[in-house]
Amino acid sequence: MQGRTKALISFVVLIVLLGGTYLFTDWFSKTVGYVLGENENIKLAKCLDEKGVIFYLSDNCPDCQKQIELFGDEAFGYLNGVVNCDLGTSKTCDTLAGVPAWKIADKFYYGVKQFNELGKISECGK
Repeated sequence: MQGRTKALISFVVLIVLLGGTYLFTDWFSKTVGYVLGENENIKLAKCLDEKGVIFYLSDNCPDCQKQIELFGDEAFGYLNGVVNCDLGTSKTCDTLAGVPAWKIADKFYYGVKQFNELGKISECGK
């Protein structure tokens, strides 16, 4: 019986420690802004995609490539609203002041955008 009691106590202590660790990391990530788990770039890209944000680019645009590099290939892959103006498939490209351009909530934002700025404009940020 004593062995079972020790095992039960050990199990309860383990559960309490795991629960405490989970609560601490959740609090820590909300307080500091550092998230353990999914990459912030991916979270932002998913949110932008859910909100129907469109990114306009050109293949020969260095700033467009810089914006893509900021996201990283994996996160950029989550953006379905990407329009390559070189392909001539969008009449909107003809009206743009330049690329890269972001269409967020029916407004256009030009140039390379940092994540905090994109998050704020799109309301995908904290």
